[in-house]
Amino acid sequence: MDLTKIMLNLALGGGTWVLGLLIFLSIASVAVMLERARIFYRGRFAEETFVSEIEPLLAAGAWSEAAACCETAPGFEPQVLLAGLRQVQRGRSAAEETMEAERIRLGQVLEKRLGFLGSLGANAPFIGLFGTVLGIIHAFKDLSLTEGGGGPAVMSGIAEALVATAVGLLVAIPAVMAYNFFHRRLHTILERSQRLSRILLTYLKSPVAVEDVPTIPLPLRKTGRLS
Repeated sequence: MDLTKIMLNLALGGGTWVLGLLIFLSIASVAVMLERARIFYRGRFAEETFVSEIEPLLAAGAWSEAAACCETAPGFEPQVLLAGLRQVQRGRSAAEETMEAERIRLGQVLEKRLGFLGSLGANAPFIGLFGTVLGIIHAFKDLSLTEGGGGPAVMSGIAEALVATAVGLLVAIPAVMAYNFFHRRLHTILERSQRLSRILLTYLKSPVAVEDVPTIPLPLRKTGRLS
């Protein structure tokens, strides 16, 4: 038996298993969406209110008070500022590098599992199309075995095969929408954290010596934070 016949025999099994795979991937994508939605919802951040509270403390050099404000503030962005405040005694450069490292870490954590949504959105239609092709192969094979009057049966088989393509699109569209939404939120969070970093650095033009440097143990205990 040559390779073509082997592949044909596999194709004659139809595309039912492809539908099962798409349903499984759909359930997995919904689980990822809900998990990421929970994370981003818990990280809601009132930027302007926080800046109006923290900037006077930074201007006055009240590092401990500013660190306490960051620790109690909701959202992910204050974590970046808090990382810089922990390094103010070592100077501007150390604080800047520490905040940048924290931004990178935060981005990696928030981007977790988003690649799955992006890949699913890009490939689910092709998986559905593959199932449709298998279904059409099966339908034409049935036609070859039918003596007369096989047209309606083939049309019915092709219609059933097209369901796989429709399901693939149904799985892909929400995944793409969720991927784009979460990436926009991620970009916003990183931009806000960058703004907080620049605000702190404006008050650290030169190395500072402080006696009361905040020492905040990690991981943070605030609900909605990532460690």
